[in-house]
Amino acid sequence: MKDNLIYMAVAAIGGIALGYSQPSLFSFLLLSVYSFFLFVRKRQLFFLCAITTVGFYLYMIYTDSHNRTILSEKMNDFSIRLIAPITIDGDRLKTIVKTKQHENVQLIYVIKTEQEKKQLSMLTLGMVCSVKGTLERPQRSRNPYAFDYQQYLRFQHIHWLLKPHSFSPHHCRNTPRTWYETLLSIRQKGLDDIKQYFPASTVGIVQALVYGERSQMDDSLLEGYQQLGLVHLLAISGSHVTLLVGACFYFLIRFTTRETATILLLILLPVYTVMTGASPSVIRASFMAMIVLFAAYKKIAISPLDVLCLTCMAMLILQPYALFQAGFQLSFIVSFALIVSLPCILQFSASLARLIVTTLIAQVSALPFLLYHFFEFSLFSFPLNIAFVPLYSFIILPLSLLSLGVHYVYAPASSPFVWALERVITISNDCVTFFSSHAPLSIVLGRPSPFLLVCYGIAIVLAFIRLENKRYDGFLYVLIAIFCHAVSPYIDRYGEVVIVDVGQGDCIYIELPHRKGVYLIDTGGMLSFSKEQWQMRQHEWEVGKDVVIPFLKGNGVRHIDKLLITHGDYDHMGAAKSIMNDVPVKQLVIGKGGTRNSLQAELVDVAKEKHIAVKEVERGDSWYVNDFRFYILNPSTQSQETDDNNNSIVLYTKLGGLSWLFTGDLEEKGEEQLMEAFPQLRVNVLKVGHHGSDTSTKEPLLQAIQPDIALISVGKQNRYHHPHPDVIKRLQAHGITIWRTDQNGAIRFLYTKKRGTFAVMLP
Repeated sequence: MKDNLIYMAVAAIGGIALGYSQPSLFSFLLLSVYSFFLFVRKRQLFFLCAITTVGFYLYMIYTDSHNRTILSEKMNDFSIRLIAPITIDGDRLKTIVKTKQHENVQLIYVIKTEQEKKQLSMLTLGMVCSVKGTLERPQRSRNPYAFDYQQYLRFQHIHWLLKPHSFSPHHCRNTPRTWYETLLSIRQKGLDDIKQYFPASTVGIVQALVYGERSQMDDSLLEGYQQLGLVHLLAISGSHVTLLVGACFYFLIRFTTRETATILLLILLPVYTVMTGASPSVIRASFMAMIVLFAAYKKIAISPLDVLCLTCMAMLILQPYALFQAGFQLSFIVSFALIVSLPCILQFSASLARLIVTTLIAQVSALPFLLYHFFEFSLFSFPLNIAFVPLYSFIILPLSLLSLGVHYVYAPASSPFVWALERVITISNDCVTFFSSHAPLSIVLGRPSPFLLVCYGIAIVLAFIRLENKRYDGFLYVLIAIFCHAVSPYIDRYGEVVIVDVGQGDCIYIELPHRKGVYLIDTGGMLSFSKEQWQMRQHEWEVGKDVVIPFLKGNGVRHIDKLLITHGDYDHMGAAKSIMNDVPVKQLVIGKGGTRNSLQAELVDVAKEKHIAVKEVERGDSWYVNDFRFYILNPSTQSQETDDNNNSIVLYTKLGGLSWLFTGDLEEKGEEQLMEAFPQLRVNVLKVGHHGSDTSTKEPLLQAIQPDIALISVGKQNRYHHPHPDVIKRLQAHGITIWRTDQNGAIRFLYTKKRGTFAVMLP
């Protein structure tokens, strides 16, 4: 049975996947192919694997059906126990608490004063508090390729956000801690010690390497590590656990027997797992180490591949939702590839050659998973990993552990280890910052389809088979898969229009069939109000970075042909700079005439710095691509209008057999001028002006253009109370179908030359 557990592990993964997702033709096709393979090549395992698939399928259905809440949104009095680390970031406190109904909820509290913040810093794990507040459902993903917060919490069996009206340690009392809470408290003490005693430039890295905590890392630096494919270095993985277990075992056998040392390590490894954050990579590495130690203790021969497969199935039993986490997938696929390829790696005698081959295998095996979750990869990833893996494994990690050990033993203000660590980390961070900001060489391919994922899988398997015979031409198959992925949008006969949900603002994505053109009308943008220093958060949410750019990259957009800024309001152009910094733009389009505000002037300056063409447009301008024509209906330089909203760019086009009118923030006076200039104008789809404000979309406009569908881009529970009830009544009186981003999330129109279909993220 040696190395045969892999077939059961694959069967278990298939059972979990089928049990959670809606069965599809594609999934049943994969299952049929795998069953046929087993029946032909591994007939003795066929029934065992079938039982495994059915067992995990039923287990997943049972787990998911029981993942339900017993709380009600009508509840407002709560007795809660603090069971997770308390994070205070600026004026926001977050933690996970357990209610008296024994259900976990995510607590989020906005701190009101600096004094209150100091008081809340005294909260500790194990406290039981009485609070009044409201329960809210977590947000579902409102845009394609966006982070699904509701699903993320549900995978942790959390169904509610608890938002207290007030929160004070005076309403809390200490209670005896559980062993788990005690370990988390020790972990938090260790994180606080690193933050207090280590140089600021080293804190984030040392916390990540020792405790698996990356919250103190600068956002831009962490993005740089991710962009360059180096973020795995900041996760505690097999190399960390191997190093520590080996060192501890070597130390223990100096004082006791091997058997006693093994038992002690078996006891300490679960403790270590909790202390380091219990991420999928930590659990995998620790579980594998425990199996190896136990097998050695019992003198049982077991192969590394079987150890990996046992660990996989055990983790899926403990937490079946782990299968859908990026960390779980990447950790297991890279480990599997390296174990299977170990004979190939050992063929090389030189250490550098082994490092290069190991890095190549890890990079290629992870590629489809990286593209699925992060949509891009960097050409610098391979050479930088060759340099950074030994740097972190043999210099930064040992220095971090030595520095921390010296601190606890001798408690000096500084040590040569800390000095050396600071210098090395500063150099490595500077290197990451340089390559990620100046020359990232990132290849944006977008999320691969299921068909492309299969193509990647076949190509990678063929490449590894060739590599076993020291033939490197097999990687051409991987390059062919990448090429097919890169050109897939250009052979796709479908185009799309997406009203991206950017909250209270506008952002409209237009893609022509065969990707003949990619246009972005406005970018959204959230006004940031002035805050005191104590309120400043380390991790601020930003529309461009967190919504628009992931959407563009998930779609595989490598450049924007035209970025149209309808007018100078922040909710229409606030994210333009961050988008232009991250996604190449060929042309910036702004309205001619009117008064250019400071935001527009700054944006034009940025465009010129980046050598982006700037074009001013007015009524009568147009452009066309093949049979698709776009007409600018506003602004008019003949008008004496000074209001910025009425100088909005208004765009008319025909897509998918429907005529579209995009009106920016056009208001009543602008609508009157538009009807006067184009009395015969008729449209099928109206992007409602000014987010449904009562100053727009007046009755004369609706009577004149006679739309069938109205699209409203508006923020959920926005402070302006848009859209106005009168606007909705007018649209309904005309029998117009209404879709709005506050209720439906992103609105998507998928079309060919003559027809198309609307769909929404939140039905």
